[in-house]
Amino acid sequence: MSISTRLTCTAAALALAAPLAAQPAHPPRTHSAAWYARTWVESFQARKGPEQTEKATKAFKVGAAGSLDVSSISGDVVVSEVAGDTMTVEAVKRVRGRSPEDVKEQFANTQLVMSQTGNRVEVKVSYVGQRNHASVDFTVTAPAGTTVNARSVSGDVRVTGIRGEVRADSVSGDVTAAGTPDLALAKSVSGDIDVSGVSGQDELTASSVSGNLTLRGIKARVVNADSVSGEIQLADVACERATVKSISGDVDYTGPIAKTGRYELKSHSGDVRLTLSADTGFDLEARSFSGNVRSDLSITTRPGETIGKRRGLRGTHGDGGALLILNTFSGDITVARR
Repeated sequence: MSISTRLTCTAAALALAAPLAAQPAHPPRTHSAAWYARTWVESFQARKGPEQTEKATKAFKVGAAGSLDVSSISGDVVVSEVAGDTMTVEAVKRVRGRSPEDVKEQFANTQLVMSQTGNRVEVKVSYVGQRNHASVDFTVTAPAGTTVNARSVSGDVRVTGIRGEVRADSVSGDVTAAGTPDLALAKSVSGDIDVSGVSGQDELTASSVSGNLTLRGIKARVVNADSVSGEIQLADVACERATVKSISGDVDYTGPIAKTGRYELKSHSGDVRLTLSADTGFDLEARSFSGNVRSDLSITTRPGETIGKRRGLRGTHGDGGALLILNTFSGDITVARR
């Protein structure tokens, strides 16, 4: 959320609260919430000045399988595929200042580092001085075989069409990876994770503290997905081992299971749903403290275990094989067939 948007929301809230304040016997003419919001933003821009930008572009010959390490402290990072053997980096500095001198000083104190060693390119920002509120967005085009490590502290990270190994993470932004078959890591603290088109990775890890996770079209030996307060949805996922955990969100997994696979889906206060796209045998251990457990597939239960009760369900479907461990404390558990 931009500063202007935050100010607009704050101004609107103040405008709505204004009629509740004590008023004189003959109140003066009042203004609308939109008027207050516009005036607030205009006042802020008058103090800080309009946004100013400064661009820099640099190209590097890296070959078909180079390496990129790109990071921003405040700003978005976007990496996408391009034909050829050249990597191009565009950096956009964004500042607001009270005067032209202030803007010039902030631009000067926001230093770009774009260097190459062999076929490895490093791109980052270095801030000097004490008064600097500049942000820097990086947009990079790179050959498809490039290995990418992309990071931002306060910004979104997006990587598309890169077939080399990809690691993408942000502290307070969303992370998106599409058409990245060798994605190893997608991580955010307070943003959402959206991953699709992974097909060649041994182990994929996706995590967020307060964001939602969406993984689609995934083929990997091992998949790890976890969130503290977000929903987790995995669709068309094929793996031999999956560990999917959320504290306060639902967990939804759709895909085939391997004959000797292990699939552990857990939530503390959310529902757990597993939808199987193939009729593979499995052993099931499902338990919910305050919810129901239901299976649309026939389960040969073990003595003392029941369906739809709080104790849960333990049993075998078909000839067994894969191990399904499904747990939630206060949600329902469902095993279904697509």
